[in-house]
Amino acid sequence: MVTTYEELVPGYEFPPARYELTSSLISEYLKAVDNPSELKIFEEFVPPLAIGACALAAMSGSLSLPPGSIHASQEFEFFKLVPVGATIHCHAKVARKLSRGKMRMLVLEIDVFDESKEKVQSGKATVMLPG
Repeated sequence: MVTTYEELVPGYEFPPARYELTSSLISEYLKAVDNPSELKIFEEFVPPLAIGACALAAMSGSLSLPPGSIHASQEFEFFKLVPVGATIHCHAKVARKLSRGKMRMLVLEIDVFDESKEKVQSGKATVMLPG
């Protein structure tokens, strides 16, 4: 089910998502951020921002954003390293929804847990939408 900006309210929770952090997923992430040379560094543990990218992807798959939307900012707090091959569980919800004139903005809260339900990461992302 895909949700639009108009349907969202503060507190709305997106469907949770699961990701297995395979070495091929990490390799693709490092290529996407133009850093394939770091693959040797991250043979044992997943780059923390790769986990954040998975969490944002989980949310974005359930949200229909109009053309011209901008991922304006993000902040993450990392609590522990996650080994390659682990499965993470991503949860996202709407923290704030603002409309002022033609400006629309969403602030999303993201929490990521490992297989033992221990929090490994939390953060916020701000998305600007055209009016």
